[in-house]
Amino acid sequence: MRQFQAPPMSLLSALSSRSRRWFKAPQHLFDHLSFRTKFVVIGMVLAGPLSTLVGFVASRYDQRVDNAQARESALLRSSHLRDLAVALAVHRGLSARILAGEEGASAELVGQQKRVDRLLNEALESIPPEQWRTANPAQGPALVSEVHDLMRLSDPGQPERNFNRHNAVIDALLNLNARVGVGPDLGTDDHHEAALLHLAFQQLPMLLEALGRQRGWGSAVLTQEAYTDADLTRYMLYAGGAAQQLEVTQSAREALSETNALLARPGHPVPLTMALDEADIFSQRSMAIVMARQGGAAAAAQHFREGSIAIDRLAEVTAAFSDLLLRRARHDLLAAQHGRTVSLLVMGLVALALLLMYRGFERSTVLRLRDLQRASRRLADGQFNDRVQVVGSDEIARLSGALDDMRQRLQNAVRERADALAAHAASRAKTEFLARWSHDLRTPLAAVLGFADMLLTRQAPSLSEAQREDVMHIREAGEHLLALVNDVLAVASVDARDGDTVRQRDEAVAIGPLIASAVHLVQAQARTAGVLLEWPREQGILSPDWVRGDRTRLLQVLANLLSNAIKYNQAGGHVRLLWSAEGAQVRIAVEDDGCGIAEADLPRLFQPFERLATPDPGIEGLGLGLSNVKRLLEAMGGSVEVHSRLGEGSRFTVSLQRMAPPMPAPAPGLQALPPAPPLQGRILYVEDDETNVLLLQAMLAAEPGLEVTVCRDGAQALAQQEAPDLWIIDGQLPDMDGVDLLRQLQRRPGMATRAVMFSADALPCRRAQALDAGFIDLWVKPMGRDELLLRLRQLMSRPRPEGQGVSAAPLAQ
Repeated sequence: MRQFQAPPMSLLSALSSRSRRWFKAPQHLFDHLSFRTKFVVIGMVLAGPLSTLVGFVASRYDQRVDNAQARESALLRSSHLRDLAVALAVHRGLSARILAGEEGASAELVGQQKRVDRLLNEALESIPPEQWRTANPAQGPALVSEVHDLMRLSDPGQPERNFNRHNAVIDALLNLNARVGVGPDLGTDDHHEAALLHLAFQQLPMLLEALGRQRGWGSAVLTQEAYTDADLTRYMLYAGGAAQQLEVTQSAREALSETNALLARPGHPVPLTMALDEADIFSQRSMAIVMARQGGAAAAAQHFREGSIAIDRLAEVTAAFSDLLLRRARHDLLAAQHGRTVSLLVMGLVALALLLMYRGFERSTVLRLRDLQRASRRLADGQFNDRVQVVGSDEIARLSGALDDMRQRLQNAVRERADALAAHAASRAKTEFLARWSHDLRTPLAAVLGFADMLLTRQAPSLSEAQREDVMHIREAGEHLLALVNDVLAVASVDARDGDTVRQRDEAVAIGPLIASAVHLVQAQARTAGVLLEWPREQGILSPDWVRGDRTRLLQVLANLLSNAIKYNQAGGHVRLLWSAEGAQVRIAVEDDGCGIAEADLPRLFQPFERLATPDPGIEGLGLGLSNVKRLLEAMGGSVEVHSRLGEGSRFTVSLQRMAPPMPAPAPGLQALPPAPPLQGRILYVEDDETNVLLLQAMLAAEPGLEVTVCRDGAQALAQQEAPDLWIIDGQLPDMDGVDLLRQLQRRPGMATRAVMFSADALPCRRAQALDAGFIDLWVKPMGRDELLLRLRQLMSRPRPEGQGVSAAPLAQ
């Protein structure tokens, strides 16, 4: 079986990078749109599908309105055509009887002619001329003229020709009626509705015509006392057609049953099936009378009356059925018009809601942002006296408050440092701040750590155990503070896309000394707050447990937890530090009996910049401590848990990976390594800080082969006539920058042969700037004595280059 092969990482990384670019492109475009445009776009995105749905529903209702109107018009036209066809059928029968020799039907024929003329006018008004033209393509516009010609009995003595002409006209009317009933505007997906329309427009009118032909020709035949076989054959043809149409109509049982249900109401005529049964009885009785050859005027009149009764009954039921369909069509029309009106009203309401939302958004957001924009422009123009005020309590109001705070701070800063702020570009503000901040902190830290090292090395024999322990605490606290400074600089220098990770070491850490160091760091805070700090000191000193992690980070975690326990306690309170080893883990617990935390606030406890409500609003903090605790512990494979109740105190439990103690280093051999050769040469140290000068001189006092010359500023350094073996130049001098000093020295042949920058600025950009300027390396303060001597040996052992500048590669940090 073929094994699945994962795609190469290069392909996955390329796809991931491309997908990020695809998603960032619309986001970048959206960031450059105004708030009005953004709201319009969001409104279109939200209202677009809804408007489309409402528009679709409205179009469907429009279609239903059109179909209902077409059905209503078709039913009205069909009613006129059907009545006209039935009237012509009656006229056909009466004229056939008269032409066959019966004189008693003349008066009745005149009345029927008037009725036909009236129905023809109604049909002409309701049916467009183009539909009349499609009624019979062979005759075309002559159809109406043919009807008028039939009214004049223009075929005396030719009953068969007159009958055929009537048949042609009635067939044309029935064809027109069928076309009206199956028009494209009547489209319906309902099978039952289609069956009812077919019954109303085609089957029943055709049945009425078939019965009318049987009635008319049968009456004409019976008028003759002795009729021919040809007349009888023609009659049987009409009778057979009527019987066949009756059978077809009666076979549509589903449509008939629904029609009977519609007609089974008070005030309606008899059901359709009963009228069909009566028509069937007349058809069979007519065939029996004609086949018996018992003709005469009386028999013809009786036959015509019986046929008229059956046909009128069927026509009456058909008319009632058409009226019901017409009312249903009108009801559907009203419902469709109502639905269309509602859908259009909904669309209008949606548009109105969007307009109101836009107006509200404009008042609550756009106009207030314009106020902030105008206030920002005033601040940009240097108008710091006008307060920034925006009504409300939302994010914009909070932004207004922050902007007003910034205004006040800028107002104070402008008074003090107007010249400095005007000289620096806004793009370098962050770099300059971090460089100055790093320099101001590292400079005293260098003195603290350096002189602590000197005490531990040079004064070690004269120090008591307690004094030595105090010096160790000073050094440890300084190193802890230096690690925090390095973390801040590392986080500040990392690009936002790469996260805010901090480098950590993976080492074995002894629990006992770690606990003791953490307690020592917060003892002064506990004494100041009047809180009793309890921890088993003897257990800590003798503890054999070791854990995996970064000792500096673990010390930071425990110090933060202990500091919080003291900070959120009250005078006379207790803070307890306990730990135990459980299997593969070591659990360290920090307990206090302070204010505690509400259960509802626990999920937000480890979120960045989340400060929960406290009884004392004067407690300072940014809300970053516990979030950093959680982040650091998870990076070292540990975890932190909290159990607390409001008013009863809290318990934070840290879980760390337990590990075996490290193996002791092997004893050195009998033959010791040869001592390092003594340093020889002249060093010119350019430094304005007296403490740093004394520290460097103390570190190099044990090297008699080194001559250290000190310059307090750049002017003194430029006044030197002889080039030293090594320049050590501070990054920030009173009169010039260290880079500027080196560039001026490089203009003098032979002066800047070998130089390093010794600065408290640890930013990566500062190192790149120093190397680009021609320094061999950048040394970051503070630096221990052993590291300083190691770096000096590496540099002083190199041959001195000729000419200006330095081309040697920088030393590895």
